[in-house]
Amino acid sequence: MAPGEAGRAVADQVCDPATVRSLATPERAVRVIGGLIGDRVTFGPVPAGPHDMATAYAEGAVGRLTARREGDQLVVVRVPVSLDLTVVIGTRRIPADVELLVRVGLVARAAPDAVEIDVEPVRYEDIDADIRTSGVGGVFLRRLGDLDAEIRHHVGVYVSTLLATPEAVAECRIPL
Repeated sequence: MAPGEAGRAVADQVCDPATVRSLATPERAVRVIGGLIGDRVTFGPVPAGPHDMATAYAEGAVGRLTARREGDQLVVVRVPVSLDLTVVIGTRRIPADVELLVRVGLVARAAPDAVEIDVEPVRYEDIDADIRTSGVGGVFLRRLGDLDAEIRHHVGVYVSTLLATPEAVAECRIPL
């Protein structure tokens, strides 16, 4: 095969935008991310707070994932999570109830013989957190410990780590 013919053969194997849209659907994104996350999440112990003076543990349930297309190539998956969080400072255990909504952006693109999905980094503003604490310890955590920022940081790291696993990377390539 002549050099020009080889280039045309590869170009012929790259799919068109309509094929990319038909393969990289919101429904597929929900199915794949839901399979990777599962229905329960746990993490901890993780250092938390100023100078890592506390330790946090969390466990919870993943709600019903939804997704929608935003533009030609972007699909945003919304992952609701309810967490029971415990922060330990010295011998004191401070509980918190946390409702999260994590948005994961997936961008599809045509590649030779496949559609490839790029996962956008999960940023602070991609995570909504409703945190409920009680008592003096809860007030301390929320105000001085910046609990909101801590939770968003750890959730972002958790999701990014999960989406970088070999299983997740393999799911980001849809062969033609």
